[in-house]
Amino acid sequence: MIEIRDVKIGEGKPKICVTIAGQTEEAVRLEAVKAAGSGAEIIEWRADYFADWKTETSVLRMLKIIRMCIGDKLFYFTFRTAEEGGHTNVKDHEYMNIIKLAIDSRLIDLVDVECCVSEYRATELIAYAKSGRTPVIGSNHSFIKMLTIGELEFRIRYMQRLGVDAVKIGVVPSSRRDMNRLLNAVYDLTDDLDFPIAVYSMGGNGKFLLGAGEFYGSCITFASLHPEEGDGVDVSLLSTVVDSVHELLNG
Repeated sequence: MIEIRDVKIGEGKPKICVTIAGQTEEAVRLEAVKAAGSGAEIIEWRADYFADWKTETSVLRMLKIIRMCIGDKLFYFTFRTAEEGGHTNVKDHEYMNIIKLAIDSRLIDLVDVECCVSEYRATELIAYAKSGRTPVIGSNHSFIKMLTIGELEFRIRYMQRLGVDAVKIGVVPSSRRDMNRLLNAVYDLTDDLDFPIAVYSMGGNGKFLLGAGEFYGSCITFASLHPEEGDGVDVSLLSTVVDSVHELLNG
């Protein structure tokens, strides 16, 4: 369990996360204001969408603006590389530099570290984050095919061994059978490891998973500020579903 600003990730209801993905300073600021007014507990900034991500002063300015806009909500920094489905091609040293910049800013509460692209890179960044007392969410995204149960378990245990504080895995279930296998596997792993795990569906086939996290043991779920633009779920709708599942399971 991770406890930050009185939010307990890995205990009780899954925490709802919304993503800021604007390309310009003004777009990021507007999305940050909208995210702050949503029912989400966690605000993620996908900095790989930001056009000026290579300029340190611009990134630092955006970190300050987002923190000012979202107040005490949890600030989750992510820079997704192309290998993991991100918006930007980036060299190893560029990825490491921007992650370290965010940690050093002392403005974020959580940092995302891709763990299955380069073990050396992941190990260095996890150690760096821990030295800066920033909790790490180790991430991996499988876009090509649905992971087998063995692959899912291996990746979760591998990231735990690297020393992350929680694990996030994105999957693409193609059928209800896939979803059922996934639900059972995550439930068993969460019970076995006693460790925060967030598994979520990328794409329309697994939208059900976003609202059922407490049932199968996923600690974070993901909503959209702009559901009309893709497969995401509106944050207010997802909040209602999460609350209803919590009431049914605990009422």
